[in-house]
Amino acid sequence: MKHFVLGTVLLSTLVWLSGCASKGDAVPINVGIKPPAAPSGSAPASGGKVAVIPFQDDRSDKTKLGNRHSFWGTDEPYSVKNGTVGEATAKALAEYLARKGWHAYYSSSSGEASGADVVISGKILELSTDAHGAFGSTDIAAKNKVTIHAANQSDRSSITSTTSHTGTYTVFWYGHEEGEEILSEVMERNFEKFVGQTKFDGVALRFR
Repeated sequence: MKHFVLGTVLLSTLVWLSGCASKGDAVPINVGIKPPAAPSGSAPASGGKVAVIPFQDDRSDKTKLGNRHSFWGTDEPYSVKNGTVGEATAKALAEYLARKGWHAYYSSSSGEASGADVVISGKILELSTDAHGAFGSTDIAAKNKVTIHAANQSDRSSITSTTSHTGTYTVFWYGHEEGEEILSEVMERNFEKFVGQTKFDGVALRFR
């Protein structure tokens, strides 16, 4: 009888807590790609210097990077930890290209990229990570859709590619670094697709 009463009280408490959702403070998270487990060993790519400048944030909701909905009813929005989403995306792409052997670097503006052979800019159409807590687990989903525009300075030609990727997984113990990790994975998949679509023709970047 005692067990039944205790169980009823506990169940009622859980229902009451889950029904009283509250909004928590914004949680800053890192936006970027995770460090490689080991050196990639990629051969240096032929071609000229590539400057990546901040992307334009074209998301419908620019105020956050998703939410964490806890089992207890708390709703915490995510925000970018350092700088802007556009700056973070450009820095992540420059880092990824450099890992692949490209002569790539981040530039804070097109004016500072005057010495580059290729200037990469773009638009962020979607970038978010959402976590939904359940009893004993948390489901995490991340989405990234981005348009990458590469302008060749030698002949004023350009190429534009739009790629998107989503990822989901479930964890038992959830930490904000889990959201950062899956966001990193979907961004890296889009960068990988862009690299696979392109090649250098001298110092100009072309589609394969």
